[in-house]
Amino acid sequence: MQREQIGARVALLGCDGRGASVGAALAAAGRLVLVADADADRRAAAREAWPGVHVTADATAALEPGVADVIVITHPQHTGLVSRAAEAGIAVVMAPLTGDPVAAVRPLLGLAAPTTALGEGAFIHPTAEVDGPVDVGAGTKIWHFTKLLGPLTIGQGCVLGQNVVVERGVSIGNNVKIQNNVSVYSGVILEDDVFCGPSMVFTNVGTPRSAFPRRGQYATTRVCQGASIGANATVVCGNRLGRYAFVGAGAVVTRDVPDHGLVYGNPARLRGWACFCGARLPMGVDPQQKEGCACADCGRRYQRDGLQVAEVAA
Repeated sequence: MQREQIGARVALLGCDGRGASVGAALAAAGRLVLVADADADRRAAAREAWPGVHVTADATAALEPGVADVIVITHPQHTGLVSRAAEAGIAVVMAPLTGDPVAAVRPLLGLAAPTTALGEGAFIHPTAEVDGPVDVGAGTKIWHFTKLLGPLTIGQGCVLGQNVVVERGVSIGNNVKIQNNVSVYSGVILEDDVFCGPSMVFTNVGTPRSAFPRRGQYATTRVCQGASIGANATVVCGNRLGRYAFVGAGAVVTRDVPDHGLVYGNPARLRGWACFCGARLPMGVDPQQKEGCACADCGRRYQRDGLQVAEVAA
C-alpha cells in the first residue's frame, strides 16, 4: 500500500466487537467515513457511537467512487469484495481474526499508537484496557479489567479497583479511591482525596433517550475534595458534592450537597454533618441555627451557621 493511499477516508466492513474496536480507533483519528454491517442492532450502535459517519447494511457502498480511500475488513464474509476494491483502486486492509485487531491495523493505516505515561511506581494490571493517551500519576494502581478511555489524566496515589471504567475527559485528582464496578462518565470531576464506594453510579445526561442521543451534551458533576460516596449510591448528574461531604450507601443524590454535609435516603436528604475524618458531628440541620462542636474521634472543631459548616483553626 502506498503511503498516499493510507490517507483520509476509511470504510469499515463489519462492526461486531472486534470491528467496533477498530472503528473507535478510526473515529478518534477522524478517519472513519462509512460503516457497513448486516446486523440492525450493530448499525444502530454505530450510528450512536459515531455521529456523522454513514452507516449502512450494504457493504458495496464502500466501493462507490469518492467514498473511501481504504476499506478495512473485519469479517470473512466481506472478503469477496477484495478483488472489486482492487479494480476500483481502493486499498484493502484485513484485520486479523485473532489477537488485537486495533494493534494490527494501526501501522497499516498510519494511526499513531496511544501513549500511556506512567509516573514512578504506577501500575496498570495486564488485564486492564487503555484506549487513547492516558497519563497516570506516580504511585497510582489500576487493577483487573479496568478500562481507561483517553485522553485522560489520573493523579498521584490513586487506586482504581476491578472493573472500573473511566471515560474520556474525566478529571481525577490525587489520592482518589474508586472501588470495584464503578463507571466514571464524561462530565464527572473527582477532586483530591475523593472516595467512590463499590458499585456506586454516576450519570451524565439528565433526560436520556436511546432514540435521541445527547452525545457531547453532558452535565458536569463535581465531587469536591475529601468527599465520600457510599456503596450502591447514585449521583444524578449536574450536582455538586461539597468538600468532605458524605453520601450514605444506597442514597440517590438529586441536589447539591453542602461542605461536610451527611446525606442518605432516596432521595438523599441532609441528615447531619461529617468531620474531615469521616465521623458524624453532633450538630443539627436547622437552617436558622448557629452552633459549634468538636469531633469525638479526632478532636477537630467546627462551627455551623445555618447550612454552612467550617472547621475552626486550632
